Amino acid sequence: MTMFNVTEIRQNASKIINQAIETKEPIVLLQRSKPVAYIIEARAFEELQAKANKVEQYEKEEMAKEALQRLASLRKEMKPQPDSTPLIRQLREGEARYE
Repeated sequence: MTMFNVTEIRQNASKIINQAIETKEPIVLLQRSKPVAYIIEARAFEELQAKANKVEQYEKEEMAKEALQRLASLRKEMKPQPDSTPLIRQLREGEARYE
């Protein structure tokens, strides 16, 4: 990986960009001897974006699977509840007795 400082970029931007395109290797931009940015070929960037999107989609799918598994587990633990429809009907019609 090649490194250039900001001053070199200002003076030779075209050559440095061409180098990134030809070698297909990222170029590190340094400011005060610290990396601040990378220059990469457009196709390489697009591939990185596509891979990142796939990873993000995979993570979302895994989270959904885990949530569904937890929900299924909770459903198994739940006790069946009696149907409340007849009781509601009785309450509505005034026939229910309170105990």
